[in-house]
Amino acid sequence: MDAWSELQARLARVENPWIAQLLSDILLPREAKLRIWPAAVTVHHAYPGGLLDHILKVGETCEALAAAYGVDRDLLFAGAVLHDIAKLDELTTGESTAYSRDGNLIGHVTLGVLIVRESTTRLDGFPEDLRARLEHLIVSHHGSRQLGSPVEPMTIEALILSAADDLDAKIDQVRRHVADDEGEGEFTAFHPRLRRAFLKPGVR
Repeated sequence: MDAWSELQARLARVENPWIAQLLSDILLPREAKLRIWPAAVTVHHAYPGGLLDHILKVGETCEALAAAYGVDRDLLFAGAVLHDIAKLDELTTGESTAYSRDGNLIGHVTLGVLIVRESTTRLDGFPEDLRARLEHLIVSHHGSRQLGSPVEPMTIEALILSAADDLDAKIDQVRRHVADDEGEGEFTAFHPRLRRAFLKPGVR
């Protein structure tokens, strides 16, 4: 099953009709881009299809944590899908990946809230409380103001999403760093962003 089909299979398990409709309305027109878009210029999942891989892994982690902590599974899945959806507008891709004008001037956090707000407005009767909770997941997913979130997580779902997003981004960086390291030692070279070296699996 390819990544898009996997996302659609997971979407089919959403029980909340408002969330199911919202995700369908946002995702389907963006299918072509989402299949090929990177998640970043350089930091994590910076390869064709990386954004969709990231969304799926964050969604998988959120689903497990929603069950572990007894919170809203559908809301968390929606957060996993939508937290970086505006990277489709923030980034341009082709021979290389770069930031678009809106990416530089507005950023994917704000652009993501605009996408959700516009989509929920088109769905007559969409619950205001649910809209606010969804938008909060997007604006708080970086975890702190220092890392670019306008507000910090103020719901359990937002705490989980922020942690899952950060974990997947870091693991991708570590795996790429280990794979690219050409040294013969037991540890990699120092990783400047994560501020440490890493033990190489299987090296003794």
